Amino acid sequence: MKISLGRKSAHILGTAVATAGLVLSIGAGTAAAGPSGVRFDVGPKLSDGSREIDIYLNNKYAGYGKWTANGDTLTAHDSAADGYGIGAYLGTNPVREAGTFGKSAPFTKNVGGDLGEDKNYNFWVCIGSNSAGLTCSDVYSVTS
Repeated sequence: MKISLGRKSAHILGTAVATAGLVLSIGAGTAAAGPSGVRFDVGPKLSDGSREIDIYLNNKYAGYGKWTANGDTLTAHDSAADGYGIGAYLGTNPVREAGTFGKSAPFTKNVGGDLGEDKNYNFWVCIGSNSAGLTCSDVYSVTS
């Protein structure tokens, strides 16, 4: 299920998920609703542990979030000048975030940093802005 959050809430949520090591299953809360008309196309978890989530806004490609296991790199890419940014999140402690918020599209942000091998992490992406809030994908498993 998709959830809608503010940017700070998305980061706090990730910290809670990483700390508790829980499987996430929540509904929309009282935070800003986030953009509507969002669809997430989730790619399979690849044999090396990588995964990509493509984001569509009103049936138009908006960008993607990606976890690349070989190099431990989190990527957010915003393709559309629609007023929204893309955030990609990895459930480390603290949460690793790559975001395009406040940047003009097209824009790509990569965030790396060595992680231990063969560890499972939660991965999700969001689209939105400070004023609109965020609409986020479900949480998916990836491996370092």
